[in-house]
Amino acid sequence: MYPNPSNSLLKGSLSFLKRINFSNLLDGTSKTLGVINQAIPVFYQVKPLVNNIGTVFKISNALKENRQEEKKEEPNQSPIFFI
Repeated sequence: MYPNPSNSLLKGSLSFLKRINFSNLLDGTSKTLGVINQAIPVFYQVKPLVNNIGTVFKISNALKENRQEEKKEEPNQSPIFFI
């Protein structure tokens, strides 16, 4: 007389399982794990560079200031006489 709701839920979940191709699922999982295994070492190699980028800017600014000071100091251009 009345439809049984648990029957329709069970049929819906079973039809979903029939559509899954487990070989494709395993292949996709394998490819994903391969990408992750390649990405993790790259992350650990790049992480120190990102952490130290502030230091790099400080060093470059210090070098620029040093070069400007060197340009300002001009040596005495007059001749030197030794007696």
